This record gives sequence, structure tokens and C-alpha cells, in this order.
Amino acid sequence: MVLPVLDLQQTFRLRGPLQPLGNTRRRDRRVWLFTFLALAGMATAFLPQPLWQQQSYHHFADARPLAGIPNCLNVISNAAFLAVGLLGLGFLAPPGQFLEPRERLPYALFFLAVVGTGFGSSYYHWKPSDASLAWDRLPMSVAFMSLFAANIAERISVAAGLRLLLPLAALGAGTVWWWQWTGNLWPYLAAQYWPIILIGLLLVWFPPRYTRSWDMLAIIGWYLLAKVAEALDARIFATNGWISGHTLKHLLAALAVYWVLRMLRRRSPLGSLARVAASPRPHIPLF
Repeated sequence: MVLPVLDLQQTFRLRGPLQPLGNTRRRDRRVWLFTFLALAGMATAFLPQPLWQQQSYHHFADARPLAGIPNCLNVISNAAFLAVGLLGLGFLAPPGQFLEPRERLPYALFFLAVVGTGFGSSYYHWKPSDASLAWDRLPMSVAFMSLFAANIAERISVAAGLRLLLPLAALGAGTVWWWQWTGNLWPYLAAQYWPIILIGLLLVWFPPRYTRSWDMLAIIGWYLLAKVAEALDARIFATNGWISGHTLKHLLAALAVYWVLRMLRRRSPLGSLARVAASPRPHIPLF
């Protein structure tokens, strides 16, 4: 007897009327297509020629030490991740912010990973190298995947998002280990950017459970702006002479995380539409 690793029909078995999309079969087709795109996108990352980590990446424009701290601003700017991560965990501590208490779990792992990013990135910038960079990227990859799982829970079904939370987090962390083992960056980059595209598809294809779900576009925008600042590290530092693009990247990425917290604080259930969106109860035979 052969047990399937992932039975899509069982994984996304949907129940109840789906008024926003018209009929259950239409939604079912979208779930299948979304699943195919998610799996295909990650699998494709292993096909191209390896992308190697350039050692010039570790040479940042602002290497000024201060009070015995090397690369001081790049190190201490990670305090923004610690602050917003702890604020997020504090917000999640009391019950009542979600239609179902278990919906907090993906966001709890997300904010916990953000706190880990604060420590990991500080460690990396204290002594930049490939070895220390892994401790920066490891919690970041878990944060990306946790936010992706949270959106699956809110757009497809809570059960699906929770069942996929740990496998997705392990996949994200695994791409960092794959880079360390093989030197190939493509899977890690896919784990960073492909969920952004998939979250966009979730916003368009599936009904929300809460208001303010389109705040995800602002969150994505802040993060992409952070990546632009990172790419312009030396140019930004040469322009003003006191803050580099990489330091600015930390602050903008922390602002993106704050926007997640801001969204959670300000949103509310969508009443009858929330009931409709909550109606699927898929079973995912992953464990």
C-alpha cells in the first residue's frame, strides 16, 4: 500500500456555501491551481545553475565602529526588529483578537522569528561572514513562511494554514541549510520572494475573514522598499554621510513588520463574510 505524501483532494476538501465566489467547485479549482503554482515555484528554484554568494556582499558602506561596536549602525539598527517583534508577541498574548484562538499561532511564530532576526542580524553585522550570515537568514526565512501560512489560514482555511505552518517554516529554514551545504542561493531567494507573489494571489483569489486585509500590499511595499535601500547601500551613504542604505533597510523592514502588527490591531471580523470564509475545513494528511 502506497501512502500519498500530499492528497490534494483530501487536503483541500471544502464544505459549505461559498457566496463570494459563487460555487464550491470554482473555489476548489482555484485551490488546486494555487497549490500547483506554490509547489512549482519552489521546485523550479532548484533547476537553474547555482547562484553563489558573492563575498563582496559582506563589505558594507558604513563600517564605522562606535563604543567598541564594529559596524555600529548596522548592528544596533536591529533593535528595531527586537522591539516590534516583542510588541507583536505582547499583542498576541491575551485572547480575543481572532475569530478562532488558534489563528494566533502563525503570527506568534512570525513575531518570534522577527525577534530571532534581530539577534541573528546583529550577530552577522558584528562579524560579517557566510557562517554568521546563516544565522541572519535562518529566522528571516521562518518569518516569511509564517506570514505565508497566516494568509493561507485567513484566505483558504484555518486548518490548512495551521497544518502547513511547521512544514513551511522547515522548508524556509531548509533553504538556508541548502545554501550552506551546496552554496546555491536560488532556493533561499525563492523562499524569500515566492511567498510574496503567492500572498498577492491569495488576496485576489480568495475571500477575506477580516477587514484591512489589503494592508498586506503596504507590508509588501515597505519590504520591497527595504530591498531597494539595501541595493543602494553605498549610494545612499555617499549622499548623506550618516546613514547607509543597509541600515535604512533594517528600519524599513522593521516598519513592514510593524505594519503587520498595525493591521492586526485595527482590523475586525467581516461578519457574515467571515463565516463564509471560515466554512472550509480541509484535512491535510501531512502528519
